[in-house]
Amino acid sequence: MFNLIKMDFYRMMHSVSTWVILTFTVLLAVFAVSMTDSDIQSMAENPQYIQEQQEEIDGNEDRSIGIYTTADPEWVDGKIEVGDILSTEISSGLLLLLCIIFAAIFVSAEQKNGYVKNIAGQFPNRGMLVLSKLAALAVQVLLMLVVFAAVAALTGLALWGDRFYLGSESSLLQCLGVQYLLHLGFAALILFLTILSRSSAFSMVVGLLACVGTLIPVYSLINKIVYDIRPSWNFDISKYTLDGNISMAGIGAAPEALIRAVIVGGAFVVACTILSMLVMQKRDVR
Repeated sequence: MFNLIKMDFYRMMHSVSTWVILTFTVLLAVFAVSMTDSDIQSMAENPQYIQEQQEEIDGNEDRSIGIYTTADPEWVDGKIEVGDILSTEISSGLLLLLCIIFAAIFVSAEQKNGYVKNIAGQFPNRGMLVLSKLAALAVQVLLMLVVFAAVAALTGLALWGDRFYLGSESSLLQCLGVQYLLHLGFAALILFLTILSRSSAFSMVVGLLACVGTLIPVYSLINKIVYDIRPSWNFDISKYTLDGNISMAGIGAAPEALIRAVIVGGAFVVACTILSMLVMQKRDVR
């Protein structure tokens, strides 16, 4: 098993897609913070824009379709906390886009180059192949999160100087830890979909559709059906989905919301890993 993990790490570190995704992670972090600064500048120059942004924040209790970030009007004249910026950018789903793309490309690449077929016969339990890929994805997602957070923080420091400050370190680390688990859960989901369909395009499209919120109408329909059956439940399915928790698990989230996000992220990692192992074990390798 250890040698299998080493092989997947070697394949990941020598893959062009790994470094391309990390490069895009850097560029995306700079872009996201720069766009937030642009919003702050627009609010400073146009007081009416502040009111529009405040109304957008107040009306953002329900998720909307698309990926976007909203600058806090208090950032116009006040200080800006590192945790608030990182939480805003990561919760928007920007980093998740790259995690989905990388996971689909990495997992499907071995099908195309014959990697699995060449080594599958050496492992009686082919499910172990899934664990090695999950380990590689876990390291890559962590690396992407660290790079994104570091570059975003440095960009914020360059743009805002002394106004940009580090608040509660424990709250920041807690938020990043929860987001890491949720992003890893999404990577595990893409791992399962790619193995099941043998198609990076299929898993990538499904992941991207969920990431940008196109499943929100489906969630609303399910919520309505449940409400019609049991009005007292006050059920919201987005609280039990990865994309829903990523948008809700910000630095100011309530403790129960963070605990729920940890449970959801962990459940998806475990469930998708088990399902992937079952598919890999029972299906002929081509």
